[in-house]
Amino acid sequence: MNRSVEYCHGGRASRVAAALALACAAAIFTTQAAAKTDERGLPSCSTFASNDEIGAALAGYESTYAEIADAFTVGTSVEGRAIHGLKISTDVDVESEEPEIRIIGAIHGNECLAADMVLAIAEWLLDGYGDDPVASDLIDGAELVLVPLVNPDGYTGTAATRKNANGVDLNRNFGFAWVEGDGDEPFSEPESRAIRDLSQAASFTLGLTYHTIENYVNGPWNYRPEHPRDDALVDAMGEAYAGFSTYDVVFGWDWYPITGDVNDWSLGTAGTFDWTIELTSDTNLYWDVHGEGVAAFLPFALQGVAGIVTDAETDAPLEARIRIAPEGEPVFTDPDLGDYHRILLPGTYEVTAEANGHASATTTSVVVEEGLVTFVDFALAPEDGSYALRVNRMEMPEVIDEGYSASSYLNDTVASDALGEPDGAFYSMSPEGAICLDMGPTTPVVDVAGDDVEVLSGTGSGDTIAVYAAAGEDGPFVLLAEGSGDVGADLADGALAEARFVRIEDTTSGPFNDDEAGYDLDAIENTSLSGSDTDTDTDTDTDTDSDSDTDSDSDTDSDSDTDSDSDSDSDSDSDSDVDADTDTDTATETDGAAVAMTPGGGCGCAVAGSTSSSNGLLALLLGR
Repeated sequence: MNRSVEYCHGGRASRVAAALALACAAAIFTTQAAAKTDERGLPSCSTFASNDEIGAALAGYESTYAEIADAFTVGTSVEGRAIHGLKISTDVDVESEEPEIRIIGAIHGNECLAADMVLAIAEWLLDGYGDDPVASDLIDGAELVLVPLVNPDGYTGTAATRKNANGVDLNRNFGFAWVEGDGDEPFSEPESRAIRDLSQAASFTLGLTYHTIENYVNGPWNYRPEHPRDDALVDAMGEAYAGFSTYDVVFGWDWYPITGDVNDWSLGTAGTFDWTIELTSDTNLYWDVHGEGVAAFLPFALQGVAGIVTDAETDAPLEARIRIAPEGEPVFTDPDLGDYHRILLPGTYEVTAEANGHASATTTSVVVEEGLVTFVDFALAPEDGSYALRVNRMEMPEVIDEGYSASSYLNDTVASDALGEPDGAFYSMSPEGAICLDMGPTTPVVDVAGDDVEVLSGTGSGDTIAVYAAAGEDGPFVLLAEGSGDVGADLADGALAEARFVRIEDTTSGPFNDDEAGYDLDAIENTSLSGSDTDTDTDTDTDTDSDSDTDSDSDTDSDSDTDSDSDSDSDSDSDSDVDADTDTDTATETDGAAVAMTPGGGCGCAVAGSTSSSNGLLALLLGR
């Protein structure tokens, strides 16, 4: 395609040049942007590249940069239009142990320029590989997945619309902090399901979601007044992007509250740090601003801790949860390779790996340095015990609107507090709220004699719950049990042989914002796989050694030579004796070296026997 036209202010050629030329002309020769709809955005995207042209551009990237680019179809829209994606990596044809980055645009169809921004990032990466050090490091050390246009139906046609062809705001349809009103249930729309399925097939570390129009770099949480427990990291990431502009960094709720959005779903269910970037114009890309911001932001994916979690006996990769102390949201290993990646600021941390059917392990005194990754591998010994692995969905009875504040909204628990074995850290669901937990792809609940699931309360409060289960994340869910306190449930009562997803609904009314509001969920135990006998003494001795060595040598001749060698050794020994009285002794030894990153599932609302109430969503007219 014609590469002769440059972006306004950016000085960079575009593969969708004709469309961008019209957009740039509109910005330069008019005194204001094209007329907005009441919901902001443009009334039409007809002067921008069409969805088919975007697909052709991505295919062109694959053809031109075949060794590092792969175009693919993410999914289809309500009206059957393809949602186009592009993967960029030096390992583009294979699954690799790299951090993964997701960049999406135009989830609102009338925010046309957001799609162009994602195309501009793709072009910067591809054109810069081998010349631009930041683009080269990202492609060598990470896997980047770009989806320029999530909502092709809203984008296409004579009248662009914020919502999809079903009239649903897709950025209110994701399954975390979802409030009834946008879609019949979370992920009711094929477009939001396409992003969900793409994300669940990977394990994204970092994300950007582009919108128009405001001057904010927006981070989570959007649904609650309390900032994330990683608020220092979140703030540092936002400042890195905004540092080259007049943009303000904001935690989403402090701007205005929204629910069911991509940012919160990403962090709340997967530990992915996803940001909303609001472009300040509907027609002018300002690549000179955003190019610098992107180059400062994306390398965060190459700083923190990383490693592989395997079974100590078979060396098979495990689907595991990684917890970091000081506190923060957990991350999860890639389902295929067992690798994990956790962004961290420089400092000293404890890293814990937890996997169903295995003893957990902790490595202490893990030092993270600026711009480097410290590798910590885990080989976990088999051990009885199976609990909820990760949050699949979380639903709220109403929006936590501007009438609340950090001082008046007293529920400081988060959904991930319900994961793992009972530990006294619980999630207060709020009255009439709901949560759905994934018990793990290899450790589903199976029907055995007696109760197969035990729902454990953190406080033994009198709030009542209903317990449902389903084999798949989109249901249908079948009612198994109701009660308060600790509640057991038997799959046989729902005529189920196996279930991977367990859904808990709080059926008690009461104040929404109180401390410990609603049922306090500490854990869900998969008793069908526990294999435990409380009348039997068990002695277990486990020694685990984990050694990881990484060497990388590189010579680059451009009037300079660079050699780098790095070794990372991690040794962990643990001995534990467990009797009926539970005595445990654990010793851990770890030596880790920081190195630079260089080349070398559901719970839908289709519930049998369930009713729910709706308070509706606020009518929000701003970009995100």
